[in-house]
Amino acid sequence: MIYLILFLLIALYFLMVFFIEKKIPFEKGLLTKIIIFSLFIPIFKLELYKNIPLQLYIIFIVYGIVIVLLPEKIVKLPSFGIYLNIKRLILIPLSAATSEEVFFRGILNKYLFQAVENIIIVAIISSTLFALMHIFNYFNGIESKRYFLLISPVRFAFGFFFSIVNYKYGLLSVIIIHFLIDFPVFYRIYKKYN
Repeated sequence: MIYLILFLLIALYFLMVFFIEKKIPFEKGLLTKIIIFSLFIPIFKLELYKNIPLQLYIIFIVYGIVIVLLPEKIVKLPSFGIYLNIKRLILIPLSAATSEEVFFRGILNKYLFQAVENIIIVAIISSTLFALMHIFNYFNGIESKRYFLLISPVRFAFGFFFSIVNYKYGLLSVIIIHFLIDFPVFYRIYKKYN
C-alpha cells in the first residue's frame, strides 16, 4: 500500500509542477508553488523544526558571499533562458527551495522512510528523483541539455545532503540552506544582465 501512495505522490507532484509551469504566468506560478507547498507542511504533518544548524547556515552564507565575489572568469554561469528582475531574483530560489524541499525532503522522505526505514536508502531514492525532476528546466528552455546532464550529479549530491540535514534538523533548515545555495547564483546572473 505504501508503494502505491509513493507512486501517486510522485505522479501528483510532477503533474502539479507541470501544470503550474505550463498554465500559470511565470511569477504567479512561482508564488503558487510557494503557497501550495507551504500548505502541505501542516497537511502532511511534516516536522518543520528540530534544531538550528547554525554552523551550516554560516558555511552556506560564506559560500554565497564567495560565489558573489568571485571574478567573472572563474565562475561559469549556466545558460539561463529567462529574464531576471528583482522580484524573480527572490521568487525563483524561494519557490525552488520551498516546493522541492517540502516535497522531496518532507513528503517523499516521510513516506519512503515508512517503507524502508533506512535514511541512507531514503536519501538515495529521493535524491535520484530530485536530480531527475530538474529535467523540467531543460524542457522549459531554462537549461541546455548539456548543462542538465553535467549538473545532475551535483543535484543528486545536494539532495542526499538535504535528506540528511532534514532528518537531523527539520524541514525549515533545508529550505533555508537550499535558498542560500540558489540565491547567489541567481544574483550573479541578475547582476550580469542588469
